Amino acid sequence: MPELSQPPSIRDLRVTHGLTWIADRLAGTRPADAMTVNAARSAALRHSIDTYSNDRIANHVLNDLIAALPPVRDDEDRAEYAARIHLELQGVTA
Repeated sequence: MPELSQPPSIRDLRVTHGLTWIADRLAGTRPADAMTVNAARSAALRHSIDTYSNDRIANHVLNDLIAALPPVRDDEDRAEYAARIHLELQGVTA
């Protein structure tokens, strides 16, 4: 992420928006289901395809989102994972 004195780049804004969308989708759809790497990547793909009509931009955003997703923990459900994403976006680490 950029220094606090610098405005965020378009790339940073796209990643922040995408991670927020992913977290909201995971928490809003079957939140008690087990979280999987595939579910996180599928949500990133869905966001990229649905949001960006330019395939090149969608692909770049998808790659940035996959790189920014936190690792999935054992025995974590979708709502817990979504909460971790929101906390990380707020700068909270655990």
